Amino acid sequence: MNPMHAAAALTFALAVTASAQGTSVPLTAHLPAGALLTLETKGAAPALDRLTGLVGSVLDGAAERGDGDLEASGAMLRGFSGVLADSVGREGVAGVFTVQGRGGTFTPALLAVARTGDLSAELFSSFIPKKKGARVGAYPFVRSGDLFAGQANGLVYLSSDKGLLMSYLGRLSGKAAPTLAASAPYAQATRAAGPVQLGAYLNFSATARVIRGQFSQFMLPRLLSPVVDALDTLGQVAGGLTTTDTGLNTVSAQVVNTAGKDRPLARLLTHTTDFGVQNIIPADVEAVQATACAPESNAYAARWLTRLDLFEPFGFLTDSQLASHLERAGQYLGSECAQVTLAGGAHAGLDPSDPLAALATSVSYQSVRDRAAAEAHLPEYARSVNEAIAGLRVTLKGTLGDLMKGDLGGMDMEDMDMGGMDTGGMGAAAMMAGQESLDQIDALLGSLKMVYAFEGDYLITAFSEQALRAALAGRDAPLAQDPAFRAAGLTLTGSGGWGYQRDLPDVSGDALMGSLPAEFDEMGMEETLGPVMDAVAGLLNRYDGMTSQRSVAGNVIIGKANVKYRW
Repeated sequence: MNPMHAAAALTFALAVTASAQGTSVPLTAHLPAGALLTLETKGAAPALDRLTGLVGSVLDGAAERGDGDLEASGAMLRGFSGVLADSVGREGVAGVFTVQGRGGTFTPALLAVARTGDLSAELFSSFIPKKKGARVGAYPFVRSGDLFAGQANGLVYLSSDKGLLMSYLGRLSGKAAPTLAASAPYAQATRAAGPVQLGAYLNFSATARVIRGQFSQFMLPRLLSPVVDALDTLGQVAGGLTTTDTGLNTVSAQVVNTAGKDRPLARLLTHTTDFGVQNIIPADVEAVQATACAPESNAYAARWLTRLDLFEPFGFLTDSQLASHLERAGQYLGSECAQVTLAGGAHAGLDPSDPLAALATSVSYQSVRDRAAAEAHLPEYARSVNEAIAGLRVTLKGTLGDLMKGDLGGMDMEDMDMGGMDTGGMGAAAMMAGQESLDQIDALLGSLKMVYAFEGDYLITAFSEQALRAALAGRDAPLAQDPAFRAAGLTLTGSGGWGYQRDLPDVSGDALMGSLPAEFDEMGMEETLGPVMDAVAGLLNRYDGMTSQRSVAGNVIIGKANVKYRW
């Protein structure tokens, strides 16, 4: 396939267009029904203008700070934005659809279609070969490399499968056949989510059927069967985002397949609870992600860990007896779970000298139904985990040490002096670097320790004493009393979960530069990357926080988030 054609096809497939020209009939009204995945745009010009503006501002900012090479890139992006507005800003769908293959099995194929204006139509037509092809009604198409593409009546379309494209063009020409918009799985999910500028749809259940069909040719391995069952139970998900003057809103709708074989997963996904954990979380935390976790979630996780134990090479899962402890913990833990990033967490993650620094600001909360049972079990649980971590340190040191000795021990003197090169010195340097990495891994594991404490009816766990102390110290000024949190208006009763992240402290370009591996300093990349990091820091500092909410109605889960951002 011509490289230019391939580039145009990729651009088209990833960013197919939006907003109909004088028609209210959506493109999905003529697409075939068997979609596994779609990427969609509708009225997306404002979103694309803001997003391309952000990228352009990074390039312009870097150019102003000394990287003149990026000035041309910014100008090119601005020039291309007109084409995007005339294509991606209208309406379009790029999807993966099922087509029937040999032996009655179904395989995935690409189909993309978009509405075009004058500018984009002229661009796309230049990439479609001018040669004799085929036609379905008023819609012609030709083969272009591995794709079939065409353009007519304000539409441009392409597919990786000829039959799939002809099926779409037949519907477009008036043939009565099942369509995506009218299919129950797609309609239920997308209607629950509502309209968005940039959206997506995933049919997990249909994907599971395709996988089963493929595996049926050589018998589905029993180890993979639970994975496919879980995928089937996930059902369908639709959603996307819409930008606003003050940031962006996201929405998702998941329709859980209650007929799926993984019944426990269906119950876990649709579980709700009344939250009170906000009454003990410190008010100055940077982020909270709270989830309604069904009491059986621990037993469910334990079953998956038991399966994974067969493949885990270092014996950590066996030594820690983690699956067994999770099952026991499920007997006394409640329905509230929260993962919390304490104050300073964002900057802690920028320290390259200590990859686990963020653990000093990370804690987990979970409600407790039976305090006595929890107090009886947790000492054994924590001891088992910590002993397994210590054992993992010994195993890794022995395994990696033996590998290093084996690699260098097999080199004789002739190997050390190939072509007059001092490979002996190189080998010694490699050994020193390997030993340094080994020492770092050992130090990291040595700093890990599971610790816990109780606060009322809640269990707080962490892998850092510092984090646990900070969580306990802030209990007298809880998040529930914070004016900003209360102003967010989150639903805390009968909820599937919620999230809250405050406006984070500003970050500097120097801090971002310092978060890169030390090799960048040795390579002298500061002068090149410095302006880019300054510009990226400016973009990050425009973020002013977010809130999210998860609600459940029957087997439909609605997730919504509001992100505050200064475009």
